[in-house]
Amino acid sequence: MKRKFKRIWLVLWLNLAAIIALYIALAFYYSEGFPCCCWINGVYCTGKSVETVNKELLAKHGYEGVNVIDAGGAELYISAESVDFNADYTESLNSFIESRNSFLWGYNLFQNLIVKVEPRVSLNEDKLLGFVNDWEIFSDIGSNDVYIEKGDNGYILINGITDVPNKEKIVNTVYHCMLHLEDTADLGATEGCYTEVEATEQQRATIDLFDKVKELQACGITYDIGGELISFGPSVASDWFVTADEVDEYLNQETSSTDPASGLFIIDRAVRTFPSEEEMYTLNGFVCDANGSPILSEKKIYDTLNNIARSHSTKSLIERYRQTHEGSILVKKGSKGDGSLYDVNGEFNYLVDKYVSGDISAEESRPLSYYDSVASYDAATELGDTYIEVNMSEQLLSYYVNGELNMQMPVVTGNINRGRGTPAGLFNVYNKRYHTYLRGTDYVSYVNYWLGVNKGVGIHDATWRTQEEFGGDTFKRNGSHGCINCPLESVEQLWNVAEVGTPVILYY
Repeated sequence: MKRKFKRIWLVLWLNLAAIIALYIALAFYYSEGFPCCCWINGVYCTGKSVETVNKELLAKHGYEGVNVIDAGGAELYISAESVDFNADYTESLNSFIESRNSFLWGYNLFQNLIVKVEPRVSLNEDKLLGFVNDWEIFSDIGSNDVYIEKGDNGYILINGITDVPNKEKIVNTVYHCMLHLEDTADLGATEGCYTEVEATEQQRATIDLFDKVKELQACGITYDIGGELISFGPSVASDWFVTADEVDEYLNQETSSTDPASGLFIIDRAVRTFPSEEEMYTLNGFVCDANGSPILSEKKIYDTLNNIARSHSTKSLIERYRQTHEGSILVKKGSKGDGSLYDVNGEFNYLVDKYVSGDISAEESRPLSYYDSVASYDAATELGDTYIEVNMSEQLLSYYVNGELNMQMPVVTGNINRGRGTPAGLFNVYNKRYHTYLRGTDYVSYVNYWLGVNKGVGIHDATWRTQEEFGGDTFKRNGSHGCINCPLESVEQLWNVAEVGTPVILYY
């Protein structure tokens, strides 16, 4: 029995000795590199060389540059590349390895070793100074003038009296931000970047006006239209102010029951009609009410939304698909001749409510909402590369083969003023007939070529029409019963090449 226990103890001691030996061996191993379970700035380092970890850190924490923001709203972007910016973690990594007690590696098995190190950073100070020297905020120093100017990113304040920028401090601030990999340098929040001197009453009025302008143009809404992002920030919202040269136009603008924006303005978070000449004044080109509040035109806001909606029509979506071979196509279904896709009125009311509530600067991304009657089609799978396109607003039929235009012809579609408009949507040619009669409740018409598209609606010749009738506005006063009327020779060519099953997209 005693011998048995001796053997057990011997085995235990041998195992313990082996474990201790292994632990010591690993301690010596880790003394030359990163310990086990080690994370540095989010990168797992164990077993890797300093060179490898350095490359991974630079890839993970790459630095693009700094956006410098002036207290007046002007911005200057300085890219890292433009000032010969260079970062390297090698020195910090080596220092970390040298400072570690390699015999404590076992502790990391129970708790990961998470470390943060800073890179060694260098940049060309002369190039940095050159960028700052050329900045517009320094162009009017000593001009003893204060005024508001419109730039690419909305209105900015040019202040030659108060808040004079201190170039040396600004360069040092930007340099410090880049050394610490910061992507924003807010000069207005950094002490010493500006020198305060007393302003006159007129200059103070301009500064106060700019504070209001800056708040109103800081619209935080970004619209997502089919993957394209359109920001309504200062570069867009700055166009909505009423300026001094527009006073006569807006004094005579009346409200309208058919135009939700005509004759209405946003003044001090309220929707009002335009003030009388006695109740307003101009300052720095802005029209303000008696209380000094700048005026926003609802008509300008509405027109901005409307122009975006028009530039993203069904036609534009189809053209984009032909270029990219991807994306969805929106079509407003129906036969009333209205091809508008987006609920401009709803979005307009949403924007106005944001201004009235004072919540306009809140960052928000939202889709430009479209009507319930709008259908979305996956172009690649439902339209393909060979199809017939009928733009009923332009009264033009186009036939594409393998993505290339094969033929075009002017047409006459359904009479929208008599409720006989051609229905919009994506269909397919469901049959082809030759020398046939079309019959309705009040007509019988002979046609040579017929391509059925949607129930009783088809593409066919109309020999009873003159050549001058095709295209233009004929469909509004003397259109068809719903079919797509075509010149005889043109539709004959189409009939000969278009097959049953060919997609047909009809839209206004």
